[in-house]
Amino acid sequence: MSKSLKTLMAAALGVSLLSGCAYKSSSSTELTERTAPITMNSVVFSDYKLSRSWTEGIFGADKRYVMSVVKHGQRQSPTGTSEVYAVLRNHTDYDYRIEARTQFFDQDGVPTDVKPTWQRMTVPANGLSTYRELSTTTQPLQYRVEVRELN
Repeated sequence: MSKSLKTLMAAALGVSLLSGCAYKSSSSTELTERTAPITMNSVVFSDYKLSRSWTEGIFGADKRYVMSVVKHGQRQSPTGTSEVYAVLRNHTDYDYRIEARTQFFDQDGVPTDVKPTWQRMTVPANGLSTYRELSTTTQPLQYRVEVRELN
């Protein structure tokens, strides 16, 4: 066999092996974040490019993340309203532009009447940035912060 034919056969074998492997795309419904129950008093990445986990794949279970949550919580502001905060960490070597919003819920888990708005922010390369949001009422509230990549 000629050298070029051997190279072509090796390439074809490699492509056929790779095409038979299971690959989980970012649109896969098997990603754990997409099937996890909605939880109160939490921060979630609605853009799965930022942080995602999967249970199966070429090399088994894995987790990839660009952004992570260092800390989050809720405290009372001087005016008596609730202030929600989330400290986000950028794991890349470049500044990352994101958007975040907070949905407030009453103690029964019913969304409040305030429509959440996206706030833009930049998290510096290999750095931290803090997202903050204030509620409009003094009643006790629960929260859910969503973070996504800025398009």
